[in-house]
Amino acid sequence: MSKNLAGKVIWVTGASSGIGRAIALEAAAFGARVVLSGRRQAALDDVARECKERGGEAAAVLAFDLENAAARAEACEAAPALLGALDAVVLNAGMSQRSTFLGTSPETFDRIMDLDFAAQVDIARRCLPAMSARGSGCLVAISSIAGLAGVPVRSAYSAAKHALAGFFQSLRAELLGTGVRIVTVYPGYVRTGVGRNALSGDGKPMAVDDPHIEGGADPAPVARRILRAVLGGRVEIMVALDLNSRLAVLLSRYAPSAYARLSQAHVGLK
Repeated sequence: MSKNLAGKVIWVTGASSGIGRAIALEAAAFGARVVLSGRRQAALDDVARECKERGGEAAAVLAFDLENAAARAEACEAAPALLGALDAVVLNAGMSQRSTFLGTSPETFDRIMDLDFAAQVDIARRCLPAMSARGSGCLVAISSIAGLAGVPVRSAYSAAKHALAGFFQSLRAELLGTGVRIVTVYPGYVRTGVGRNALSGDGKPMAVDDPHIEGGADPAPVARRILRAVLGGRVEIMVALDLNSRLAVLLSRYAPSAYARLSQAHVGLK
């Protein structure tokens, strides 16, 4: 993998922690040039330093608020100017929730949908023309197991991740034969701060660790699998799904009533 990633320019959103950070560090270790985005400048600076320590050819920080449409537009213009034309864009940033649909304010629901779906589509719309004109490039959408099976107390998050999966499946078909790859990733439980940063119904961060996520997979091997998908091979991958998670996906499709009962109990609603 090192030879194929050397010199490639990869833009990672949500790069200050979790899966995004792991992707940036693994890519840097294989010689890639990484552009790191997120809202926290200081945290991104730390990741950039780690990328260089790992042997990355170059690392640049592009801090902005993904929820700000004007800032997104400026970032999409700025990213290719930092280290060169983008070989891959990893759409990793997002937020989850921990509240029932009826207990979630419309503003909170819309905020999650806007960030986890609409903002990702906006970046794709802005980055794709250059890739299409060049006849190469890769867009990576980080969905979730919640994009395969709806999860209670995550209605907005599940909706956004399902929408993301459907959008990128459509886009993949439209771009087939152009040289642009579309990769969708469905992670299960990975040790990240997504549970701690999830929003309650009133829009405030939960600030409580999710035990399932705390006991999840190491982000580093997850990141390596994602990078292998960027270079070729499978265009949709499930990562860090244990046997119970895989069973849940199957039940959601073929025994939805049973899945509803089991998933209700899993999140503690019963």
